[in-house]
Amino acid sequence: MLNAQLAFLAHQGDAKHGVEHAARLQREGRGSEAERLLRDLLARHPRDAAAVALLARMLLASGRADEAATLLDRFVGATFRVPADLLLLRAQSLLTAGRIEAAVPAYHEAVAASPHDGAAELGLAVALGRLGQHEAAALAARSAIGKGAELPDACFVLARALFDGGHFDEAEAQFRHVLRLSPAHVAAHTNLAELVWMRSGDAAAAATDLDTALRAQPAHVLLRIAKARLLQSAGALERGYSTLAAGLAHAPRHPDLHVAAAQLAIGFDPPRALVHVECAHRSAPGRIDVVAAHADALLALGRAHDVLAVTGEMLRHDPCDAHALALRTSAWRLLGDDHRPASCDYATLVRASMLDTPPGWPDLAAYLRDLAAALHRRHASQPQANQTLRRGTQVSIDPACATDPATRAFARAIEGPVRRYLDGLGHGADPLRRRNTGACRVADMRSVRLRSRGHHVSHVHRQGWLSSACCIELPPGMAERDGAGWVAFGECGVPTPTALPADYFIKPEPGLLVLFPSWFWHGTRPFRGNGTRLSIAFDLVPA
Repeated sequence: MLNAQLAFLAHQGDAKHGVEHAARLQREGRGSEAERLLRDLLARHPRDAAAVALLARMLLASGRADEAATLLDRFVGATFRVPADLLLLRAQSLLTAGRIEAAVPAYHEAVAASPHDGAAELGLAVALGRLGQHEAAALAARSAIGKGAELPDACFVLARALFDGGHFDEAEAQFRHVLRLSPAHVAAHTNLAELVWMRSGDAAAAATDLDTALRAQPAHVLLRIAKARLLQSAGALERGYSTLAAGLAHAPRHPDLHVAAAQLAIGFDPPRALVHVECAHRSAPGRIDVVAAHADALLALGRAHDVLAVTGEMLRHDPCDAHALALRTSAWRLLGDDHRPASCDYATLVRASMLDTPPGWPDLAAYLRDLAAALHRRHASQPQANQTLRRGTQVSIDPACATDPATRAFARAIEGPVRRYLDGLGHGADPLRRRNTGACRVADMRSVRLRSRGHHVSHVHRQGWLSSACCIELPPGMAERDGAGWVAFGECGVPTPTALPADYFIKPEPGLLVLFPSWFWHGTRPFRGNGTRLSIAFDLVPA
């Protein structure tokens, strides 16, 4: 049928009719036919803006942002006068694809082409914020609001820029303004609760606005989940569970509520967690987060063989699923060390080495002093809460966008240790080596600052391939206290009937970079004393 359609269009020579026909095919759920039709049309009419716009929007809607951005880049590069809406669509595609450094100039082009368009200015604010340019992001967000950008989302972007820029009083006021405009705005509630919790340490105070919203809309699922996660971060698992149970009274079959309830119940009642997973499965069979919650609940019940079966299903869906790999390591450990494969070998796959001294510093100690000073300034102005931190803060960092020389130089400091790790890793069939291309890129980087009694609970990095822990500064005397502040591997992040404590440790020292597979359970031991434990962590993915 498609060949007949193409012949008809070729006969007519009418690109406009082709685009209209492709749009009809898309509305009828025949997306693959519509895509083939548009691609054939563009092969004959490469500068047809309507065809490019429709295909790009289809690609974006199907999660193929990189392809959309490439298509639009090619069109913009070959076209003398590009319509303003396509410049904006290109910028949006780049942003969605995570190509932030390219998205910022693309948004500037879109703003220049349509200077009164608040949507273009708002997109610029989002892109600048993701680049870490928070002051510029706030200016762009204010400009977008002045141009009539859609509220309340524009006000939320401004609030987030103020928050990330360390202007906490203004950020709190702006989050509250968003909630006046939209009382059920989930992102504003979540960020406001995080801000109040971070500043006060009072979970009840942090939940005040969520409670008000839930009294007005008791059946709102996402608000209930947001409050439950706040309480989970505060260690109040049963109170968080009660919040979700109240939601299930309104929506007894809602899979998201059952999955969230299962994740909390695992910590105090694993059989109840399994019941919630089974309810979620009946409502959303095969959904991957339901399958993952099922594996967690089975591990909490000690059913190791069943965990291996369910995580096998997860890995068939995604062979790189770090959560599934982590659960398997714990299941093998419950079954006995003879079941553990070579991919669990800490002595081989956890490697520690010192940072290289980057150009511009006489030695590593001098570099670490400057880096620590820069990171302390960031933590003082932009602290963020994190569910796996206890008595500490986290800030995102991006050396490419940093204004201080020491943070910018961190990318050079890790080059040598990372390259040596990859060279020594080699190739093989296990989950780590089979992805070793010899090159990688940083997917995420953050700094963690812990104070006395602070620690990082055992966790994995689901989106990473290789992860890291790099010590920058230690409290005076901490290194002499056996085990205090050490990096600990192997402690299962899911409570199990037979305890699975950490069984491999690395003693931290300033400048020591530890690299390991992202699915290895890892955390840090608490320490006591004056001063802080300052570190940088990042995740790597193959390039």
